[in-house]
Amino acid sequence: MTSPDATDSPNAPAASLRDTSWLSIAAIVLIVMLLGSVAADIAGKAGAQVVTQENWSEVLNAFLLALLVNSPALIFIGVLGDFAGLFSRTGEGEVFTPRNLKTLRSAGSGLIWAAASSSLIVPTVLSWTTQDGRGVIWDVNDLALGTGAMGLAILGLAHVFAEGIRLKTDSEQII
Repeated sequence: MTSPDATDSPNAPAASLRDTSWLSIAAIVLIVMLLGSVAADIAGKAGAQVVTQENWSEVLNAFLLALLVNSPALIFIGVLGDFAGLFSRTGEGEVFTPRNLKTLRSAGSGLIWAAASSSLIVPTVLSWTTQDGRGVIWDVNDLALGTGAMGLAILGLAHVFAEGIRLKTDSEQII
């Protein structure tokens, strides 16, 4: 008779859940790549200038505008961080938990904010800073629409996930 290993225990995650752990690593790699891209972009726009007493406000303005332009990527980095944690926890067998529900809601909202930032907030504020004064600008593209739609879909899945948590809690109380 063979001895049972950790995968045979009732508390061990199913093989399909253990396979989600690699997605956590992939998300972390994407975070590092995006951070490098954002840092390079900000350095290119504001890092080449030497700060002096006379031009510090121009350098600060260039830095803040570079941050603004990169805000959708920075929000997306946060969403990837949410997913990295979610995939790590599901790989350990933690699936229908309030923490994962909060993560799904946060990720869905983050994607919607990233879409709004790239199509509405950034173009409008850039217009104001260049003195065009065109008011509110709606500069939507397919990527922003897709990102917003994914955010809405994830928020919808979060509602389904909440029902799964409720059913899990009910079944645990019966047993």
